[in-house]
This record gives sequence, structure tokens and C-alpha cells, in this order.
Amino acid sequence: MDDQDLKIRVVTEDDGAMWATVEAMPGVFATGDTLEELHESLEEGIALYLAEGDGPTPRVRLGEFYGETRVTETRAGLALA
Repeated sequence: MDDQDLKIRVVTEDDGAMWATVEAMPGVFATGDTLEELHESLEEGIALYLAEGDGPTPRVRLGEFYGETRVTETRAGLALA
């Protein structure tokens, strides 16, 4: 898979917790109490989505994204390491 530009929807709850979905990858859902935790969780979710059957889970490197407002739609580059 080549590098991609992914559309990510980041939602920040009133208590500061965050969750995110990836438009092009139905079922990918990540949560985190910080943007860093959310980023790590999202990388893991994308890797599991991209895994084929019982094969190895690919290493995913997700570019920086932000979540500054209550609901943010942002983009991040995706590269398989």
C-alpha cells in the first residue's frame, strides 16, 4: 500500500476525553485522554484494519493531526513502515 492521506474525525468530549474515526476505514475507532494517546490508539486500529487474515500486523506510522475544537475533521498522512 502506498502512502495515503486519511480523513480523520476527532471529537473532544466535555471532560477532555477524545475519540476518532477514519472515514475510509469503517469500524476503525480510537479513544484517548490526550492527543498522544489518541494518536497511538488510532495507529493500532489502522494497523489491525489493514492486517490480512492471520498474517502479520503491519507497522503503521500516522502523521500529525490535531483536535482543537469539539469536533474536528482533519487529515493525516499514513505510511507503512
